[in-house]
Amino acid sequence: MKNKGMKTMKKTLLMYIGIALLVGIVGGYAIFQFSGSTKNFFTQQTNRMGRGFVGSIGQGKSGQKNGTCMVDELLTEETKDTVSNLSVNAQKALEDAINDEYKAFSTYQAVINKLGPVRPFSMIIRAEEQHIALLKALFDKYGIKIPVNSWIGTITAPVTLKEACQMGVDAEIANANLYKIQLLSIVKNNTDILAVFMNLMNASEQKHLVAFERCN
Repeated sequence: MKNKGMKTMKKTLLMYIGIALLVGIVGGYAIFQFSGSTKNFFTQQTNRMGRGFVGSIGQGKSGQKNGTCMVDELLTEETKDTVSNLSVNAQKALEDAINDEYKAFSTYQAVINKLGPVRPFSMIIRAEEQHIALLKALFDKYGIKIPVNSWIGTITAPVTLKEACQMGVDAEIANANLYKIQLLSIVKNNTDILAVFMNLMNASEQKHLVAFERCN
């Protein structure tokens, strides 16, 4: 009886040892799988965050947005504006603004047609195209018909570059004053239009005028 009891105890002990080993193996495998999936999860999340961070940096230099980006955001905001949201005076201000930009563009085009692609006219005329495009975007946004350029072919260019540069000086001073003295106060409650007008005024006063004064 004693030997039989010992054999039974040995079998029971071996069974428990086997179960313990099996549990250890299965548990170890589960922990390994879990740690591997967790590592992959955090790797994926880190990669996503990295891509997002790089993308956000790529939108501007030193984390700052330039004036053009700001204007683009104002013109492409989701809210749909209509002509009914714009006062008659604000509509007239848009028309006056694009008419003056048309005049500047046509003046510089006349100079280029006569004197060739001379600087700074060859550079500034491209800026004038961008100014006109910004204003046209506002016309489209508010559902207003875009006026045609009635200045094309009506301006006579000076004979010399010096005279042409003086014409440029006069045009940019008049353009900046148009915004500063007349138009900005009219659209002070229309933040998108005001931002564009400020952008164009600063370009005329701080960049174009300076360029024409240097060549004069």
